[in-house]
Amino acid sequence: MAVYVVWVPELGGAEHHVAGATQLMSDPRVRHYWDQDELVGKSYAKGLFSVDDFALWDFYMLFDRDATWRDGREPTPRVWMHQLQGLEPERRLDADRFAAEAARLRAKPN
Repeated sequence: MAVYVVWVPELGGAEHHVAGATQLMSDPRVRHYWDQDELVGKSYAKGLFSVDDFALWDFYMLFDRDATWRDGREPTPRVWMHQLQGLEPERRLDADRFAAEAARLRAKPN
């Protein structure tokens, strides 16, 4: 399993906050990234919702084992949840449901 956390400058967040914030997810499998320009969130907002002027944040995604970035296109998440206003309420983050989905994906054979 690989876990990637992308930190962005929302709600006053700044790059110097990342070191302390990484303690929230300190498992050695977790990789942390700072995305000053919110390129990941903008890419997924465009790819999933066809929105050009917004960057997703507080957005959680699970991918199949073979998901890769190809030709500058992001992989489509198998599961996604959020904590944002205006998106599908049935996809609002539910930690237990998210963990169950992650376990289901991990259990899938290669």
